[in-house]
Amino acid sequence: MEINLKSYFKLLRLKDWRGYFLMALFGFLILKGFLFSLREIIIFWIIVLLLLAFGFSVNDCFDTKEDKYHPEKENLLVGKKISFPKGLAFSILLGILGLSLSAVFGLRIFLFCLVAVLLGFFYSAPPLRFKSRPFLDLFSHGLFAGALIFFLPILIFNKKLNFLHYLIGFSIFYLSVMAELRNHLEDYEIDKKAGLKTTVSVLGYEISKGLLDCLAVFFPLTLFPVFFSISLKYFFLFLIFTLIFLFLLRKNYKTLKNYKIMDAYIVLSFGLLLAAMM
Repeated sequence: MEINLKSYFKLLRLKDWRGYFLMALFGFLILKGFLFSLREIIIFWIIVLLLLAFGFSVNDCFDTKEDKYHPEKENLLVGKKISFPKGLAFSILLGILGLSLSAVFGLRIFLFCLVAVLLGFFYSAPPLRFKSRPFLDLFSHGLFAGALIFFLPILIFNKKLNFLHYLIGFSIFYLSVMAELRNHLEDYEIDKKAGLKTTVSVLGYEISKGLLDCLAVFFPLTLFPVFFSISLKYFFLFLIFTLIFLFLLRKNYKTLKNYKIMDAYIVLSFGLLLAAMM
């Protein structure tokens, strides 16, 4: 029983949650969610954890073909430590629990979470399997693993989205698209062996790498209107910060360092944005 419980726990892939958890935390903090009742805060975070667990576990259920070629990834369904029916049932249970809890915040939040769950499910599951459809893989990931995560705490604690929220949501959508493109670049050879048709496999490695570099260079433009609408002081700080980033990116072009530079820039940019909005 102990081994089985450990297997199901590993299916959640907690180590891969960081960026997505931070998106929810960012929305929670800028809305000052910590000022609301403890009951609402606890329910909100349980929903976030359940839906993240659902998204990653259901992905492993349908990624067995690719993961056979992935030596560094331990997919328990590939190793037969968990059967497909049991893994899928466990994943769906997590999604149902998250959806059930979301109903506490009303029908609108329930429907919002339902859309996110369906997008996350059909990203991995056939017959739609968005991740195997070029460009739709990027778009769907940008929504359910990006903008929708950020919008959830805003809709729960603020009840409505304003223009500034949409601007930030677009930036996070853009960021999630880059993350998906980067993941597929890293898995290019594996996806090719498995016959998975992603955007990268269709465009080819070099073109896709150039597309990611281009998106990285233009990413700051998604945050310029956000900072400008909040504070000129923070806008100029962000502008200086961005010029330094672009200089470092250019200096380390075509090296692995540019990924680390981009990661650091994203974290610091949203940290600065959080400081501007608090």
